[in-house]
Amino acid sequence: MQENTTKIIGVCVADISTDYNDRFFEAFKRLAHEFHFKVLFFSAFSPLYWDQKHDIGEGNIYQLIDTDVLDGLIMLTITIKNELVRKSIIEHAKKRDIPLISIEYPLEGSLSIIYEYKSTMRKLLSHLINDHGYRRINFIAGQKDNLFSEERLQVYRDVLTEHQIPVEEARIGYGDFWYGPTHTVIQSFIDSDLPMPEAIVCANDSMAIAAIQYLTDHGYNVPEDVAVTGFDGIEEALDFYPPITTIRYDIDATIARTFRIMRNLLQGKEIDEPLEIVSEIVYGSSCGCQSNNQNSMTKYNNRTHKLHSRLNDHRHFSEIQIYMAADLTDNDSFFGVFNNLMQYADEFRSNKFWLCIVDDFLVEQEELSDIIDKANFHRSGYSDKMNIMLSRINGEWQGLIDFNTSALLPNLSTILEDEDVLMFCPLHVLDMTIGYVVLAYDSKMMNMEYLYQFLMNISNALENTKTHQRQQNIISSLENKYIHDPMTGLFNRRGFYQRVQPLFEQCTKTNTPFVLVSADLNGLKTINDTYGHADGDIAISTVGQALAQESSASATCARFGGDEFVAAWACNSSSSEEEAAFRKRIQNYLDEFNASSGKPYTISSSLGIVVAVPSEDITLDEFIKVTDEKMYEEKAKYHQTHKR
Repeated sequence: MQENTTKIIGVCVADISTDYNDRFFEAFKRLAHEFHFKVLFFSAFSPLYWDQKHDIGEGNIYQLIDTDVLDGLIMLTITIKNELVRKSIIEHAKKRDIPLISIEYPLEGSLSIIYEYKSTMRKLLSHLINDHGYRRINFIAGQKDNLFSEERLQVYRDVLTEHQIPVEEARIGYGDFWYGPTHTVIQSFIDSDLPMPEAIVCANDSMAIAAIQYLTDHGYNVPEDVAVTGFDGIEEALDFYPPITTIRYDIDATIARTFRIMRNLLQGKEIDEPLEIVSEIVYGSSCGCQSNNQNSMTKYNNRTHKLHSRLNDHRHFSEIQIYMAADLTDNDSFFGVFNNLMQYADEFRSNKFWLCIVDDFLVEQEELSDIIDKANFHRSGYSDKMNIMLSRINGEWQGLIDFNTSALLPNLSTILEDEDVLMFCPLHVLDMTIGYVVLAYDSKMMNMEYLYQFLMNISNALENTKTHQRQQNIISSLENKYIHDPMTGLFNRRGFYQRVQPLFEQCTKTNTPFVLVSADLNGLKTINDTYGHADGDIAISTVGQALAQESSASATCARFGGDEFVAAWACNSSSSEEEAAFRKRIQNYLDEFNASSGKPYTISSSLGIVVAVPSEDITLDEFIKVTDEKMYEEKAKYHQTHKR
C-alpha cells in the first residue's frame, strides 16, 4: 500500500455532547487530511451505562461498523460505559479482520493507547503538600468501582501516606463525575466533625467546578479558604474564574500518535510508537498559585460572553424546537413529516446531511397480521436496506433513494472526496430503530446537545406518525373483518348492505339499470353427507369465487350465510342481455372447475337474476326478495331433475 493512499477509519464514541469529546472531534478533523484518513464517527449521545431500552437504541449505531467500507476502527473506550457494547465492537472488528485501537482504556482484543496520569497526579498532590503546605486534603472520586476513579483515589491514598498524612475516610466522597452528587459530598465535608479541608482534589473538572460553585455559595473563598483542583483540562475549567488547576492531555498529540500507529498497522509495519500518552499539570489559581489576574479576568469575561451567547442560542433553539414539535406531530403521513422538516433543516447545523430510514418503516398500509408480526421490528441493528427520505447538500435538496445498509451511504466514496469527517447518529424511540442521520462534521456550527434534542424530536414525530397509521390500519382491518365473510373473503350481509344501499339509491335517482343476483349451491347436503364438510366448504367457496370473478368489475358480492350468495352492480345493458351473458359466464366457470378439479361430484348453482331500474316505491330488500323467488324456482327445477 502506498503511504498516500486514503483509508476510511471508523471511530466509535458515546456521550458526544461533552466538551471533552468536542476536543477529540476537532483533533480528528484537523489531522485526518494530514494522515490521508477519512473518519466516520459512529456516535451515541448516551454514555450507555445500562442495558435500558434507550441505551440499546443508542448503541445500535455501532451495528453499522459491520461493513466492508472500513479499513480500521478506533474506539474512544472510556466514553462507552457498557461492557457488552465494547465487546460487540471488538467482535465486529474481528469479523471484518480490521485493526482496532482503544484510546484511554486497556481493552483486550485491541491495541490500547493508555494515558499515563498516575505520576502526574502524584506530582499535583505533592505540589499541594510541599509547595502550598496543605495537610488537610479531601478527595472527591467519581463513581465507586470505576477503574479511573479508583486509580486516582489510590494515588491520593499513597501520596498522603508517603507524606505521613493520615488518610481519613470522612475526607473521601464519591461525586459520580457530576454536579449534583458533588454538591452532596461538599455538604458532607461541611457537616463533618473534622476541620474544613485546606484543599479538595477532584477526579474530574466537572466536579471541581461544582465544588467551587457550592463552596462560594456557602461563604467560602477559593483558594483563600479552600483550594480546589480538577482533572481532564476541559475548556470550561480553564476559562473558569478562578482558573482551575487541572491535569490534561495533549489531544492533538494523542490522535496524531493513534493515526501513526493505525497507518503502520494498515501497512503491516512494526509499531514504533510508545503506547502511553504522558499528561501534564495546567496550573491555575484555584490551588493557590499566583496567576495573572488581568489575564484570568479576561478569560473569565470571555467565558461569560460565551455563556451569554450560548444562553441566547439555547433560547432560540428551544423556541424552534417547540414550533417544530408541533408542526411535525400535526401529520397523518410520513411525507407530511418530511415536508415540514424541510423548513427546519438548518437545525441540523451541517451543510450536508442524509436522513436514512430503515426499510419497511415508511410503509403506510400494513395488514393486522404484519403489525402483530413486526411488534419487535428492528430492535437490533438496521434492516438490510435503507431509504434516504431527506437529504441536503450545500443547500440543495436531493432526490429519494434506497441503498444497501452495508454501503453506509450511496456514493460514499464520492461524498468523501469533499469531506474528511462524517458523523453517523442514531434515530430511535427507546430500543426501536428508525434509522440514522449522517452529517458532514463542522465543529464551528454543530452543537451536540442541540443535535440530540433535534434528532429525538424527529424520531418521536416519525414514531407518532407510525403509531397513528398502525392504529388506523388496525381499525380498518377490524372493520374489514367485521363486514367480510372469513371463508370466502366476500362481503357478509352487513358489508353488502353498507356497500349496495347507496348504489341502489343512486340508480333510483338516475334511472340506471340495477342488477341483483341471488345464487345458491345445489346439492350441498349431499356433498357434506357423502364427502365431508371440508368438501362442502370447497363447493361453497367455488360458487362464491364464480360469482366474484364473473360479475361486473364494479360488483359487490356477498355470502349471506350457508350456501346463499348475493351480487349487485349497476349496468347499461338491457335486462335480457345482461342476464343471459351472466348466466353463461357462471356456467362456463363451474364447467371448467368440474372438468379440472378431480372431485367425484359436480358443483352447480341456481340463480335468480333481476335487471331493472328501481322505482322509488321499492326497497332493496324487496328487490332481493324477487331474486330469491326466482332462484328458488330454478332450484325447484334442479331438484325435480336430480331426484334419485
